Amino acid sequence: MAALLFVASATVVAQQSDFQIQQDFRAQYNEVVNQVDTAVSTDELVEVAAAIDALEAEYSEYSSIINAAIYPDTFSNRISDLRNRYAAGQANVSTIEQLNERIRDLMAEIDEFRDRVTQMDEEIADLKEQIDRSSANERRQAALIRQYRQNIEQRDEFVSNVLEQLMTRYQELDSATQAEIADAVERMSDNPIELLKTMLAEYTNLADQNSGLEAPDFVRMRAQHGYFADIWNRIGERLANTFAPDNPVEARQEVTDMLAAWQASVDNKLWNALTTAFNQNGIELPPFTSASTFNNALNSYVDNAMEVSMESNNEEDYEVFRNFSNYWNNTVKAQWGELLVNGNILSNSQIAAIDVKLTQWGEAAQPTSNLMFILFLISLAVIIGLVVLLVTKKS
Repeated sequence: MAALLFVASATVVAQQSDFQIQQDFRAQYNEVVNQVDTAVSTDELVEVAAAIDALEAEYSEYSSIINAAIYPDTFSNRISDLRNRYAAGQANVSTIEQLNERIRDLMAEIDEFRDRVTQMDEEIADLKEQIDRSSANERRQAALIRQYRQNIEQRDEFVSNVLEQLMTRYQELDSATQAEIADAVERMSDNPIELLKTMLAEYTNLADQNSGLEAPDFVRMRAQHGYFADIWNRIGERLANTFAPDNPVEARQEVTDMLAAWQASVDNKLWNALTTAFNQNGIELPPFTSASTFNNALNSYVDNAMEVSMESNNEEDYEVFRNFSNYWNNTVKAQWGELLVNGNILSNSQIAAIDVKLTQWGEAAQPTSNLMFILFLISLAVIIGLVVLLVTKKS
């Protein structure tokens, strides 16, 4: 009986020991699986590799016991599965590290862009203050305004380069890369959408200021707005989906609304400035408050002047034609033409239509020469004189 009890006890202890081995293996195996699946760095993968080797070394002698517990799976299959997971984890970590590097580069680039924009804004604000303080000195104020305009043009050029880089980078962004960047956005302190919003806010503020700017300056602003809006239409959806993945529609609408506010601020000054510019050159256009009514005003002025020229056909009317033609060709087209088109103020076809009317107006306004009529009268007088002379001689 004692012998039987001893054998029975030994069997129970052995069964408990085998069960404990199986339980410990399962627990350690699951822990290593979790390590593999959550590894996001090379250092973590090194620890995972060591854990797989340790697991295999510790339980390989108990493989038959473990096989019995996990049938039809096997101990060797479980170890192979861990190594396969490790290989897949290596590829994922490599992608994550490349993405992190890309995010770091993007953040550094955005910081550089923001610093430069901030610096330019500070320079423009400083010039604005100097212009306001120098109102008593016309020569100094004129020089400051010239520098102010140059700084605005430099800022426009810099922003255009930033937009060009964004378009090049994100216009052809594939969905996989877009999703990868979107997953990492929460690690960024700032992103391109926030940078664009900062630029738009500054542009709107610039348009609202009164700093001695004139029609060409506001035409340039309208052109810059047109370029900005075009780039946003091309890549806005991708940028919103990438850098505002939680609320892309709202983010895109916010930028679109800021673009509309910027245009409204520019237009608030533009139409009055254009009216003043034409008036200062002796051209009184009908009132206009939009791109379409500006085109209508130009056509109405030319049509009415051409009609007057066709009726009176004198030197004074021809001078009106020459004045408009010179201003239109040498200033409006030569200096503002491209900006007018880019700013959606006038299209190329609308400009061409005015050119055609100018040609017709020039022909109608050309004064008719009186020389032929004078020569005819002289010839007639000579003929009458000869006739009278002949009649006198015969008498």
